[in-house]
Amino acid sequence: MCVLAVSALETRSKHTSDKDEEKSGRHIPPQVTDRPVIGILTLPMESFFPENVTGTSYIAGSYVNWVQQGGARVVPLRVDQDWAELESLVRNLNGVLFTGGGALMYVPRSDPAQLSSYEKTGCFIYNLIKQINDQGTYYPMWGTCLGFELLHQCVYSNTTTLQNFDGEPPYTQRNRFTYKASHSRLFSSKFGHYMTKLMSTANIQFLSHKHGIAPWEYKFFRNLSDAYNVLATMQDRSGNSFVSIIEAWDYPITGTQFHPEKNIYEWDVTAPIPHGPEATLMATFLADYFVSEARRNPNQFPSEAELQPWLIYNWSPFFLNSYFTQVFTFA
Repeated sequence: MCVLAVSALETRSKHTSDKDEEKSGRHIPPQVTDRPVIGILTLPMESFFPENVTGTSYIAGSYVNWVQQGGARVVPLRVDQDWAELESLVRNLNGVLFTGGGALMYVPRSDPAQLSSYEKTGCFIYNLIKQINDQGTYYPMWGTCLGFELLHQCVYSNTTTLQNFDGEPPYTQRNRFTYKASHSRLFSSKFGHYMTKLMSTANIQFLSHKHGIAPWEYKFFRNLSDAYNVLATMQDRSGNSFVSIIEAWDYPITGTQFHPEKNIYEWDVTAPIPHGPEATLMATFLADYFVSEARRNPNQFPSEAELQPWLIYNWSPFFLNSYFTQVFTFA
């Protein structure tokens, strides 16, 4: 797997050398708002939730807290929401987050092209945000774990995109950065360079996954390599390599297979979640980066009064004190 990973990444670097030079002159707009609002896509309800936790979809509270830590407010985007209403909301927001958790990418089917409702809604938002960027408005997205996998599925909707990995029970890992990471938007600053050293030497990245993207897929599925730059890889519990950090070439889209939000906001005693100062620093760095990207987006609701009914503050979280410390649910 390691040999295949290097081969795939080297193939990509040769294929895109001219593209790299083109991207180096890309215009990144200045920050234009200090009141960013991030939309978070909800997930279908989990079967392991207690009976008193009701609703049709949810957001783990750690993602809400992570976004708020970076300095933004949150609007839930319900996975079962009317698409016209979703589009209206997205066009008023400054960024969107796809979370980790559990959801079908494909429904049980005889037709392998049939998508799940989660993937249909997520890819509708993904393509809308690409369109908004193409029309000249800088609009960032972030995907974590399941959301990271969704970013790939929206580029190449095929059952072969997601591979099985030995990622349970949860574990921690170090990142193995590609040379492209130091030239990425995410890690190009001096502090970003420091973070790559920290994230490659300390087991401060928490993982809990059954699927992922193998590095060799970037060689065989060229639409993936044309969409994303692989910044880092990791190994699962059996030593198999998977892609751990990506950044889109043409759009302000970033994703991680690991969970930065858990380092600060999840407290499951059965999981090896790193809570030390280095782990907290890493989680904070990534939250700050994503929200700083959202500040470059000029969108806003027509008025504060029209924004307020959509804000997460209108819902009270349930305290689970298990895999998720708390969750917000939506009917």
